[in-house]
Amino acid sequence: MASSSTLLRGSSRLLRSLTPCVNTRPLVMSQTKSLATLTRLNQLTCLVPRLALHRSMATQGDQEVGKFLVEEIATEKKNARALPKLDGWSVALDGAEVTLTKDVAGGEKVMVTLNVNHTVDSAEPDDGSEEAPEMLSRPNFEVDLIKKGGKTLSFSCSYVNPEENPEAGAQEEGLDDLFAIDEVTMFEGENHSDSCYAVAGDILDGYLYDLLMTMLEERGVDNVFAERLSEWCSAHEHSQYINLLEEVEKWTKL
Repeated sequence: MASSSTLLRGSSRLLRSLTPCVNTRPLVMSQTKSLATLTRLNQLTCLVPRLALHRSMATQGDQEVGKFLVEEIATEKKNARALPKLDGWSVALDGAEVTLTKDVAGGEKVMVTLNVNHTVDSAEPDDGSEEAPEMLSRPNFEVDLIKKGGKTLSFSCSYVNPEENPEAGAQEEGLDDLFAIDEVTMFEGENHSDSCYAVAGDILDGYLYDLLMTMLEERGVDNVFAERLSEWCSAHEHSQYINLLEEVEKWTKL
């Protein structure tokens, strides 16, 4: 009996000694789980610098554009010219769009409309010198002669490039106009659409063409006006360009 009791007590001690081993299993699993979690965290940590790098690259580009524009705007403002006066004309502006109006005898109204976008070119051909040629705006423009009742005789005009046909201009009289009539049409009130017949200026009878040019000249649309208009549009286009640069510079700071 004593021997049996001794054996039972020994077995109990053995079981108690094995119990901690069972309790250590969750600890081992916990360590394994923590290792996996750390691995995932490490992967996420590796992604964060990449995202931050891409963002900083975009921000750096914005900063470089903004820095350049500060200097560019200052330079352009130094070269800016005041708008010359267009005597006798009322001017209405809507960004790049320009409307000039004046009243003439008989209750008739003369309206000139144009847009200065994409109208700038060098005043003279590049002669190869280091000095940049002067840039001038020569926009196409519409001239509407509006009678009291709203009946309108409309001319589409464009500036003449003297380089296109210099010999003809030197030989033939009357080809020294700064602008040409490209198209003539007529409409009532605001009913100007593609359904209105229009004739190209270059197929008009030569004498009729000259008479129409005289008609415009009598209403103040002549070479002097065309030259002054080009100067005015050049100054206005340049101011619009500076305004665009300023808006882009502000955008880079948003």
